Amino acid sequence: MAATSTVGSAARATRGWAQRRANRRALARFGEFWRALQQVGDVLAEAERMAKAADDSSWRNRNQRHWSIATADEVRKSVKGCRSSLRIVSSQAKRFEPQLIVKDWRR
Repeated sequence: MAATSTVGSAARATRGWAQRRANRRALARFGEFWRALQQVGDVLAEAERMAKAADDSSWRNRNQRHWSIATADEVRKSVKGCRSSLRIVSSQAKRFEPQLIVKDWRR
């Protein structure tokens, strides 16, 4: 009887170790995802600063012969839309963080 108990406790210990490892991996994956969202936000902030600094006359002078460059207003509008989408994704990621970690990123 003692041998079965030892085998059972070894199996439980192995399962516990595997579960902790999966939890650490899931937390790391969610952390990478969250850092990526933050980096996207940083890039959007930089694009917003550049669009604010640009005036349409100097912006249009850069227009090359075969390229169509967006106006500063178009860039501002696009950045605003992207920031809105990023805000939605970030809030949903934080809202569903436990479910994402437990169910989706443990695989």
